[in-house]
Amino acid sequence: MSFDMLDPWSDAATIAGRLRQPGSFLVVLLAAESWCRKCREFRPVFDRAAQGANAGEVWLWLDLEDHAEFVGDSIPDDLPWLLVYRDKVLWKSELATEAALSGALDPGAVPSPAWPLHLDTPDRPDRPDRPNIRARLLQDDWGR
Repeated sequence: MSFDMLDPWSDAATIAGRLRQPGSFLVVLLAAESWCRKCREFRPVFDRAAQGANAGEVWLWLDLEDHAEFVGDSIPDDLPWLLVYRDKVLWKSELATEAALSGALDPGAVPSPAWPLHLDTPDRPDRPDRPNIRARLLQDDWGR
């Protein structure tokens, strides 16, 4: 079975549909492959983990340059950066490591410090250090 990573530009409707399902998971890796050596080295690790994704999971690699419209001005202090959303909750936001990635969807995992944070409420603006990428991806016409 071949694996194709979803892309927010060309797979917007598919991504939005999956994220609307109850119990959905969104795993996002923020990176900068053109200038971040750690990001380039971590890419195969992320791709292998994403290959095992279930139907209710969306795994996305977002490059700070190629996907700037999703990330906005929120650039983490270090890269690559892992964001994990469980339904409408940003559950994890931390430096991406193999351990963090392998435990990203563990049902017994505890949230990162200061999390979980409900972000999909319309009256709550995003904090600059916590991009609400999930809300942007729920717009299935984003890529048109």
